[in-house]
Amino acid sequence: MALWGQGDARWICEEREDAKNVNNWHWSEVDASAPSKKFFKEKFMALTETGSEGSVRISEVTKCEGEASVNNRKGKVIYFFEWSIELKWCGKTATSNDNITGKIIIENISEENTEDEIDITTRQNKDGNEHTKLHQIVKSQIVPKCRGIVGDYIKYLQVEHGKQVILPTKKGEGINSQPIKPKAAAPVNSIKQKMAQTVISSSKATECTDNKRTDINLSDSFKCCVDDLFQCFINPDKMKAYFNGAAEVDPRESGKFVMLGGMITGTYLEIQPNNSIHLHWRFKDWPADMYSSVTLKFKDTGSSTELTLSQVGVPQYSVDQIKSGWYKYYFNAIKRTFGYGSGTL
Repeated sequence: MALWGQGDARWICEEREDAKNVNNWHWSEVDASAPSKKFFKEKFMALTETGSEGSVRISEVTKCEGEASVNNRKGKVIYFFEWSIELKWCGKTATSNDNITGKIIIENISEENTEDEIDITTRQNKDGNEHTKLHQIVKSQIVPKCRGIVGDYIKYLQVEHGKQVILPTKKGEGINSQPIKPKAAAPVNSIKQKMAQTVISSSKATECTDNKRTDINLSDSFKCCVDDLFQCFINPDKMKAYFNGAAEVDPRESGKFVMLGGMITGTYLEIQPNNSIHLHWRFKDWPADMYSSVTLKFKDTGSSTELTLSQVGVPQYSVDQIKSGWYKYYFNAIKRTFGYGSGTL
């Protein structure tokens, strides 16, 4: 053993007490949750937009839930974060002094997604032309700014917190953290990719190795008013009727639903009364990476109501089965139960 002060310089890391973890080389962690919340609130509360139709601003961050941490493992900086945020917007049109409000829901902010891949939904609290005008401003102007803030947040973690987990050496040299590189995006946005396939077998889903996706579009006509048909997709009693009791529904945005004894589960993402419903579904027997997004639109044709369904991210091998399931368990079941039959278009 060398005498004190005569050791080989190659084995002397630093003159410091934490010799077992010099410069935080082996491990270190910074909890960035509190400063992240402060970052989001400051940035989102500063959002405002003024145009010829009116002005809109973010008046409140009503929800900011999640966590963030920055970790060092042997010189490599690793970021973990997951956030769910809700914002309240308000504004006035150029022709009205009414205070118009709505909300913005931002989900699945995580290291796995870039700002372009996160899911942002918006809503207006009341119907009406003035409300719709401002809602369009929110969609076209405020939402892109929200995505920009998420992008800035990723850089903020790198710059402000990445340097904290690896300390500089005696010569003042630090170890640069690597940029956050989200995992390769799935073919369809991971937040909106939820779907129910009512007839696919678990063995089929397990054995299939073809992950190619496609979209489907369906339409049908019902002999009823728009409100009656719309209620068939949000009213728990009506849904239990045509599902023969096998339906548990929380009909509000971010509300969950469970059908057919847990075979179908999902979430309401956006509900626009008598106009459209956007939700994500999952069938229990699907592999974990198989999801799709469903949008239902309702149109009054005078003598009936036309329903159109668009579904994004459907496994190609089960397209025919999924189409059959929609008609069998939903469209035809609704007609049979409530007498809305008019023939399939």
